[in-house]
Amino acid sequence: MKPTAPLISTKFAPPRIGGHAVLREQLLARLQQGRQSRLLLVTGAAGFGKSTLLAQWRQSLVRDGASVAWLSLSTDDGAPDSFCASLIGALQQAEVPLEDELPWLGMSEATEHLQAIASVLINAIARVNAELYLMLDDFHHAADPAIARLMQALVDGAPHNLHIVIASRTAPGLLLGRLRAMGELCEVDCAELSFDFRESLAFLKAHLDGGIDADTAHSIHELTQGWPIGVQLVSIALKSNPGRRPSIGALLPNSVGLASYLAEDVMAGLPAELIDFLQKISILRRFNEPLAAWVSEAPEASRLIGVIEARNLFLLPVDAGEEHHWFRLHPMFVEFLAQRLQAGDIDVPRLQRRAAEWFEQAGMVEDALHHALLSEDFELVGQLLERLQPTDYSVSHLIRFMRWVERVPRPLLAGHPSLVALCAWGCVVAALPDQAEGWVAVLEAATDPSPWRVQIALMRAVIASQREELPASLELLPPADSLPPERPLLAQVHACVAINCLARLGQYAEARSLLHAPAARALHSSSSEMAFIARFAVANAALLEGNVLEAERIGAPILAQAEALHGRRSTSACLVAATMSEVFYELDRLDEAREALANRLDVLDFAVQGYTICAALCHAQMLLLQVSVREALGHLEKMEVHFRSRGFPRGVVHMLAGQLRMALHCGDWRHAGNLQATLEELAANFRTDNPVDREIVALVALSRARLALFMQDPETSLRALEEVGPFVERYGRGIWRVRRDILQALALDALGEEAQALRCLHAALASGYRFGLRRTFLDEGEALQALLARLELPEDAVLEAYRQSLLPQAPVESPARARRALVDAAASLTPREQDILALLEQPISNKRIALALNLSLDTVKWNLKNIYAKLGVTSRYEAVVAARRRSEG
Repeated sequence: MKPTAPLISTKFAPPRIGGHAVLREQLLARLQQGRQSRLLLVTGAAGFGKSTLLAQWRQSLVRDGASVAWLSLSTDDGAPDSFCASLIGALQQAEVPLEDELPWLGMSEATEHLQAIASVLINAIARVNAELYLMLDDFHHAADPAIARLMQALVDGAPHNLHIVIASRTAPGLLLGRLRAMGELCEVDCAELSFDFRESLAFLKAHLDGGIDADTAHSIHELTQGWPIGVQLVSIALKSNPGRRPSIGALLPNSVGLASYLAEDVMAGLPAELIDFLQKISILRRFNEPLAAWVSEAPEASRLIGVIEARNLFLLPVDAGEEHHWFRLHPMFVEFLAQRLQAGDIDVPRLQRRAAEWFEQAGMVEDALHHALLSEDFELVGQLLERLQPTDYSVSHLIRFMRWVERVPRPLLAGHPSLVALCAWGCVVAALPDQAEGWVAVLEAATDPSPWRVQIALMRAVIASQREELPASLELLPPADSLPPERPLLAQVHACVAINCLARLGQYAEARSLLHAPAARALHSSSSEMAFIARFAVANAALLEGNVLEAERIGAPILAQAEALHGRRSTSACLVAATMSEVFYELDRLDEAREALANRLDVLDFAVQGYTICAALCHAQMLLLQVSVREALGHLEKMEVHFRSRGFPRGVVHMLAGQLRMALHCGDWRHAGNLQATLEELAANFRTDNPVDREIVALVALSRARLALFMQDPETSLRALEEVGPFVERYGRGIWRVRRDILQALALDALGEEAQALRCLHAALASGYRFGLRRTFLDEGEALQALLARLELPEDAVLEAYRQSLLPQAPVESPARARRALVDAAASLTPREQDILALLEQPISNKRIALALNLSLDTVKWNLKNIYAKLGVTSRYEAVVAARRRSEG
């Protein structure tokens, strides 16, 4: 008997593909490669684009002359008779010559009857004079075992021209082992269906904004983890806020579209037991079967996890290297489940406590602490924190520990002074003086603060140094021999503060002597981050004194060791790199200066003020040389705002002075004048005798001298430079002294005092040679170059060679040497530049190059500009051509 209900024709048509759909090129290539397979299987969770992928492939197959029968299944096709009717309808739509009378499945579900139907279909398909692809979409709706038996018979007896393509949220109940062994099965799973970043970016450009910036696209891609429907829902949510771009992480969990999609397309039809289990385990960042069973109190947790896995409910494996298999849920699914959990009547704090108990018993104390904090069981939190106290105070441990302790109400910490001390130290090493002051006050108010007196004094000394109260910091330092020897970090902090303060006060010999004092043993016997930072303090002192050669000799090995032992973005590596960027820049080693700052500026923005100033000025100079004045000024303006927000006037003055110098570089004397007026207003507030005030006043005077010289007012310039002198001499700032002498020479030359001008320049040159300075001279521009060219040093061959090295070199003009020059230029490329040059030959974006080499986009751009400069080209194409010529030669 034939079915009386009419078949819906739309079942036999694939979904409409929009004009902006992302072409899944890699997956389509996979399917095309396996197009001769007997069975092609695409499995994945809801919203992963299975239907779209098959529809795109169908278009390609039809263009190639294949015949395609399409069937979109629904819940109505779950019964064998309705499935069979729909299947026959799809085949008839593809013009398969089926007989009028068929043995309908509804009459019997016996194996013989199913085999009879399969035989009729197979014989009819065999008569088709073309490759036939039977595409069954949403096959998970056809869950009846009889349907699986029918499909198994079709697969087993399929003629050579039949290729069955199944898209399903769950693995179909077919025997796949033999097909795999025979190479007759092509599979695409959920992990492969996820968008890669290129596909996410293409989708967002098409559906949200063609000019979307890479950072926003990366944020969306990481949040959704490439889940196609997730990317779409984000774009819809952001489109609904055209006037603003809210935080993506805050926006999406509240997205009505996401909640509706998951409720209607994912959760609908799930057993209540499974929904309850999913909501309870959603509190876990990762889980295994024992943990899930304990938290959810579900004895059948193992079976339920199996059901989640079988249904492709966003379950992701975690390689934890443990005895049990670990899993996690997709973060967007977790957000959805968490909202349902909070809206329900489940006792969530109890779940968190149970999770904390399980992790504690398993010895995974950090995970236990995470859940204990969320449960707000602060008695348990206190116990766990006591257990987690680091035996040695490392910088990274202290900062992380501080983040934990800060979440505990302070009154509850009264009985845990050791925790308060660790939190205070975390704030100290994170350069958060105000927060540190608050925790020190809590520690002092403890029942018995006497065991902490020495540490409190040391913390107050560090806080004073971070606030640039240098003499007060030295006075607050406790005697070095009073520090407990079992805490080497305290001795390292003590030495670091003392060396930095003495150097800032111009007492360089005393600062250097501390590195070799008996109390400094903790600096040399440890490879901790603080030990590196303390040892590097002597390199900082050398740079303040002007001796960049000594700073490089001390600092370069420390930077390499800090990176190797603690990681490129560790606190120690970033702080050392900030100063070393200035050292490398001054030595005119621009590649190394740029590399030192690459992918670190975000960390350095919140470092101690001196390091942040170094990084900001060096980065701006690199932008000036290799990008544009506009970019350089923009960076200094941004950092000026940053320093104002943190209440760091010294940083503000340095940023303004840097902007003034760059404004003069491009001839914008009006803007420079406005900047100088702002500097003068600031300097009026800093007239005390402390070193910070004196530095601010001297820097403003140096800028005034530079502006007056540009405005052809050398007398005013010389008067301003007289104000710089006392600061330079009192605090022994070597590079400042050379800059003052250079500007004096230029001012005297402008007044016609050539002999005196050349004597000043000779003194600057002698100091510059002794210290290894280069950019201090090169950055002063053409006026200094002209004066250097007039300086004669016939009796000092060494200094004369140094002078010659600071003059512009004549370009190589000979065409016969051009090819050799190209080879030499290419040979001068760094290994990283060579890697980037190799990737230029592929038609990929700078962002893709960054991802391939694990670099930041800024680093790639810096390297490209250097490559262009070294090869004498102006575009990617020219660089590729030059590289090919080199390889051919």
